[in-house]
Amino acid sequence: MTLLSTAVDVPFDVQLACQASLMAFTAHFDADEFEAMAAWFAVDGTWVRADGTLRGRTQLQAWLAQRVPGQIFVRHQVSNLRFEALPDGRVRVHSYVAVYRHDASPGQPKPAPMNGPVLLGRYTDDMVLEDGRWKIHHKSVQIDFKKA
Repeated sequence: MTLLSTAVDVPFDVQLACQASLMAFTAHFDADEFEAMAAWFAVDGTWVRADGTLRGRTQLQAWLAQRVPGQIFVRHQVSNLRFEALPDGRVRVHSYVAVYRHDASPGQPKPAPMNGPVLLGRYTDDMVLEDGRWKIHHKSVQIDFKKA
């Protein structure tokens, strides 16, 4: 296993800005606030998901338009963020993720039943400075554990 470069390679203010961007993206996703979520994704970004790859903000928005708000109740718990400076000025963020999901019926009251996370894994996010904000340029997930 290759050791990650230390966070000292990335200025603390950039680490905070990248972390805030990632948390905003995820929080908006969990809240079904898809337009706000897409604003944290680079125009030419790529999201490599377990169910396929989305290329560009336009594909992301088309994928999000198919989701019915409130139908999938999901929460992401992201932790252990580690930052790595890339030679081209981007910042790579490695993190752990636990995803909780419940496919809801229309009008189903909350709280949703909890059966534990549906997956545990790792995110790798390459961040790029676009329009004065750090945005996701490339996002991928490595699934380490998945609910059977």
